[in-house]
Amino acid sequence: MVLTAIAQALPIAVGLALAALPIVLIPIALATKRPGRVARAFLGGWFLGVAVVGAIVILAADVVVLPNDHPRWLSYVKIALGVLLVGWAFQKWRSRTRPGEDPEAPNWMAAIDSMTAGKAFGLAFALASVNPKNLVLVVSGATVIADATSLPGEQAVALIVFALVASLGVAAPVALPLILGDRAEPVLASADRWMTRYSTVIVAVVLLVLGVILLVNGITGAATGAP
Repeated sequence: MVLTAIAQALPIAVGLALAALPIVLIPIALATKRPGRVARAFLGGWFLGVAVVGAIVILAADVVVLPNDHPRWLSYVKIALGVLLVGWAFQKWRSRTRPGEDPEAPNWMAAIDSMTAGKAFGLAFALASVNPKNLVLVVSGATVIADATSLPGEQAVALIVFALVASLGVAAPVALPLILGDRAEPVLASADRWMTRYSTVIVAVVLLVLGVILLVNGITGAATGAP
């Protein structure tokens, strides 16, 4: 069951890692402009934010749903989340940078030079747990885990794997300086330029794919009586 939970939640975790590409610009800037502990604090806040929200959703599902019970309303939750993600995808697509346009610099860039480890941790935790787009994806992944298994130990393992995979994008800028040393700076600078221009398009595609997956899963579950 734990493998089933991981397998079903994994696409959403990968999607969250990709959908967080605009946020990855923050640890990239931190890794190049601030001490390493600040970028590591950001990574810790992101991971904990995903894990805490996921745990709350799973606990809530466990309280509402009896063991081995698979109510049809969980399928309707997936349908609603799928519709929300598809709508978000079209909104992101409309806001993409057009050819010939220069992407706008994020508002948070001015605060990077003075950001402390505590502020970085709090910002990352908020982005993972309060930011609407990321929150919807975390809730979607936790709902899938709660559907797949009712055993708390298996749910915990699946949630940890989910949070780890969802944190890969944020972790990369933190890990690269440790692996490449001084050679990491041009790689991070190149990644920064590329993601600044194309992250919105990538996020739109990811949200659309995940939304369709949730819609199909939810509609199938509602039709068969099992999520």
